[in-house]
Amino acid sequence: MNDKETKVPIYIAIIVALILVAAAGYYVLGKPAQPKAPQLSTDTSPTPTPAATVAPTGSTSTTVTTTTQASPVTTIKCELCHTNAKDLSPHVNGGKLCINCHGSQVHNIHIGEGTVNLDCKTCHGFPPKIPTVQPGKGPGSYSVCEQCHAPPPDNTKPSNGNLILIHLSRGKYCTNCHGTDIQSIHAAALANATKSTAPSTAPTGSPAPTNAST
Repeated sequence: MNDKETKVPIYIAIIVALILVAAAGYYVLGKPAQPKAPQLSTDTSPTPTPAATVAPTGSTSTTVTTTTQASPVTTIKCELCHTNAKDLSPHVNGGKLCINCHGSQVHNIHIGEGTVNLDCKTCHGFPPKIPTVQPGKGPGSYSVCEQCHAPPPDNTKPSNGNLILIHLSRGKYCTNCHGTDIQSIHAAALANATKSTAPSTAPTGSPAPTNAST
């Protein structure tokens, strides 16, 4: 064998070696990295199971508010019938009735806490003098009270004892004196009116015979 023939196997071996080296390098360096498998936990403690919640079906939480309907208030309007109340004699001559409700101690209702708290000279003047109770002129002039109590703002002017003007102008309605029992208030007047207008029911002629024993 000549030299060329003996070198051919060597060349072939070198080429094969280079191919193997290149293949090994590609496998080591060029192959994409594989994802790591998840690491399994060795903890064997039980995992708590969340409590199951049951959603309400068809019902919602509502607050029930009970509203009590107010009863209608009956308003008494005396002036619908009594259109001339301020001209009635008991109302015009009201001066003599003041002490029946307000008492005779005038200082207690004019001076001090809870009253109009008048100054002394408002009634007694200056220099002071004691008011004199005189009969006066006109209806109702029976007491010193009538020298004041006209409708506001003329409180210190004469009222002439007109109870309607004195009280209604200060927000005191008829019911303050007469009460609210309409039936009792009108019972006597209605009874008298019925008696005066009712027809006579007395029988005429001879009375009916009674059952006499034979």
